[in-house]
Amino acid sequence: MKVEVFTAGCKFCGDVESKVAEIVGDKHEVIVYNLNDESRSSEYYELAKNYGINSVPSVVVNGKLLTCCSRKGFDPGILSQALS
Repeated sequence: MKVEVFTAGCKFCGDVESKVAEIVGDKHEVIVYNLNDESRSSEYYELAKNYGINSVPSVVVNGKLLTCCSRKGFDPGILSQALS
């Protein structure tokens, strides 16, 4: 599975990145998109827009935004469910 993490490079986003890495381990591909990366920000913003992301951090699994990320914020339990 492909897991995409959209961040802004802040401490809170870093905590979510760490938690995602812990849950996913080396079983799945993880890609982190830092929306503050000036060299690629327009590309990352477009991708985030296509997924319906309105806030960061947000996590996408196999092209689908986790329900927790579209409402109340990242929930490790929902990521675990999406990976099983």
